[in-house]
Amino acid sequence: MKRQGVFEFISRSPILWGSIGFALFYGLVFYGPLNVEIVKRYFTHHPVEYMLTGLFAVGMAALLIKMFEFLGERAMISRSPWSELLGDASTAGAADLLAALKRLPESRQSGMFVGRLIAALDVVRRRGTAEGLDDELKFLSDADAERVNAGFALFRVIVWAIPILGFLGTVIGITMALNSLNSGNAEQSMMEVLKGLGLKFDTTALALTLSMALMFVHFYADRLATALLFRIDERVTEELSGRFESVPNNPQGQLDAMRRMTEALMHLSEQMTQKQVSLWQSALAAAEESWGKMTQATGARLEGSMSVALREGMQQHAQQLAAIEQNAMQQTRQNWERFLQTQSQAAQTLTGVQSAVTHQVEVIRGAVEAAGDVMRLEDALNRNLNALAGAKHFEQTVNSLAAAIHLLNARLAELPAMDASVQLESRRRASQAA
Repeated sequence: MKRQGVFEFISRSPILWGSIGFALFYGLVFYGPLNVEIVKRYFTHHPVEYMLTGLFAVGMAALLIKMFEFLGERAMISRSPWSELLGDASTAGAADLLAALKRLPESRQSGMFVGRLIAALDVVRRRGTAEGLDDELKFLSDADAERVNAGFALFRVIVWAIPILGFLGTVIGITMALNSLNSGNAEQSMMEVLKGLGLKFDTTALALTLSMALMFVHFYADRLATALLFRIDERVTEELSGRFESVPNNPQGQLDAMRRMTEALMHLSEQMTQKQVSLWQSALAAAEESWGKMTQATGARLEGSMSVALREGMQQHAQQLAAIEQNAMQQTRQNWERFLQTQSQAAQTLTGVQSAVTHQVEVIRGAVEAAGDVMRLEDALNRNLNALAGAKHFEQTVNSLAAAIHLLNARLAELPAMDASVQLESRRRASQAA
């Protein structure tokens, strides 16, 4: 919208278009078909002539822009502004008509016809009645006329400035000519001044000519504006007359006005309530949608975080399991090696025990055999003792006993050495020997 406003301002700028016209005119003067002596005399022989031409170009551009605006307004008032928006607008109220007008483009709303309709409908909407609408339309018509008159302010300044500038150029030329008088040859100097005064009045002649041209163009522009304002008054009256009910200026009319205002207020309250409900519904829908999006985003983030955490946990768990499995395999290997060593040592120990048991068995066998010999000797000794006791030959018995002991010692010396001592108990007590 801002860019469009700048474009419209530039397109309606009289200074811009006047500058373009000024440049084109002097282009034709110096390089085109206007390159003749009479044109150069009045437009190029004095700096003031350039200034007069520039002001004339700006003033003419301002008049032409206004005339084009009036022609555009006249084209727009030929058709109803509601026909393209509402179709049949005969039953529409002031608020509906006003809302339809405000949907028009900005450039059309700024026009005098649509602008006056908007202002009149706004008054009817605020008052709730069409009473006094005619006076309001007259006031709006006068305001538009003053606005059109104010639009020619730049033109009036230029028309006022051009003749004064022309006279100023003439005065400056005369002053410079008088200053160039030579007192020594006054007659010849006066003749030269008189010859040059014709050129010095060219700025005044040009200024008056350009002012007359601008006034003629302004006359036609003013007539076009007057006709346009009159046509706008007619079209506004046609569009609004009889459309709204007016309230008479009496107590009954006041009551009717109050009733209509109350109905309008209730209708407005209903519209505002419906609008508020729709706004709440829109807000709730937006909040629900935002909550759903936020939930989805949170779920996605949570899912991503959980996936990353589970992945890291599984990796750590796998690493721990691998470490535990490796440690268990090493421990099992070590235990198995120790078990194998223990079994080897046990086998060696069992082999030693087996050899020792075999040796003990042999020793025991020899001891048993020796014990049998001892028993036989003991029996012989007992028989001898009994025989000695019966024969009273004690001395021989002792000798026999010593011989038996020596024989026993000799037998025992022949046996291999034993790890454990073998004790033999006699079947008979010493009392028997006695």
